[in-house]
Amino acid sequence: MLGLLLALIAGCSAPPQSSGPTAPAVGEAQRVTPSISSAPGVQPVPASPTAQVVTRPSPAGSASLEQGDPARFVYRWPSFLPEGMRPSPDETRIARDDEVGDGDIGFYLVTFNGEAGKIVIGGGAVEPFSLSGTIERVNLGAYAARIVTQGNQTLVVIDDSAPGSLFVFGVGVARDDLVRVAASLAPIDPREMRRRSGIE
Repeated sequence: MLGLLLALIAGCSAPPQSSGPTAPAVGEAQRVTPSISSAPGVQPVPASPTAQVVTRPSPAGSASLEQGDPARFVYRWPSFLPEGMRPSPDETRIARDDEVGDGDIGFYLVTFNGEAGKIVIGGGAVEPFSLSGTIERVNLGAYAARIVTQGNQTLVVIDDSAPGSLFVFGVGVARDDLVRVAASLAPIDPREMRRRSGIE
């Protein structure tokens, strides 16, 4: 009887158990660890085992988040796309106003589809797709870039001196067209980017 009474007292004095995750305080950004869904024949970089929310882009490696000035991170949209390429809202993920990724920077992964190919533009707290193949180093305007080609897949990774990453990935898209897309990337407001992508 005494044991039962002590158990009841201990149970009543214990703090209540939470039935689910707590929402961030008002004005506080929600931290998101995104992940990328695979493109045909491409394996994304696996998310860390401590991932909290899984959506599309993979978390950027800590080395890429520690490089550069965080104030230099910007969302980017192409002024050139090959004919017939249209945004794919179902395959697009852009951080909302109340979300940040690792390194306290935003993230985006915008997908465009055409009859014969696909283009994915990613930046911020995401890692590019992993391709193994021929690597070519080029300059895109003021930025150094590397181009990796593996079969009908091409990846352009741009070093814009901002933390995180900036890349353009294509499947079934001519290499020269993909390089032209990468060279045409210009800053854009994230709300406008979501609107143009068809997700808002």
